[in-house]
Amino acid sequence: MKHFLIATHGELSQAFIETVELIAGKQTNVSFFGMTKLKSGDMAKEELKDILSSKKEGEHFIVLTDVFGGSVTNLCTELLLEMDGFDIITGLNLPMILTMILAGEEKSVADTITEGISAAQNGIIHINNLLKSQKGSMSDDFTITD
Repeated sequence: MKHFLIATHGELSQAFIETVELIAGKQTNVSFFGMTKLKSGDMAKEELKDILSSKKEGEHFIVLTDVFGGSVTNLCTELLLEMDGFDIITGLNLPMILTMILAGEEKSVADTITEGISAAQNGIIHINNLLKSQKGSMSDDFTITD
């Protein structure tokens, strides 16, 4: 069974989960961690360790973090070196989270991660460029600025 830990700076992780649940309904296999100014590095690391240590028999944690090289990802990486047994994916966005959480248990952890990363990358689109490429089929009164 896959369990997702959304770990970000500030309250972004909780907002991501609330948004996922708005779209996809209540999720029971998701936890969150937010790094705030009130938490020292040691406090944060201990909180993360407690969450990751709470996994049940047969459960695999997939940790989704916001920024590569950020304090949250660095703390999770330190724990990975100490604890092992979970995956960390950084650069999360909503398409990634939805794809991974909705993948279901029939998909392997590796396939879930691959599809999540692909969804994250494919979800990044510069709309101005998309519209420019389609401008020939659009009405003449539509203006695109550079």
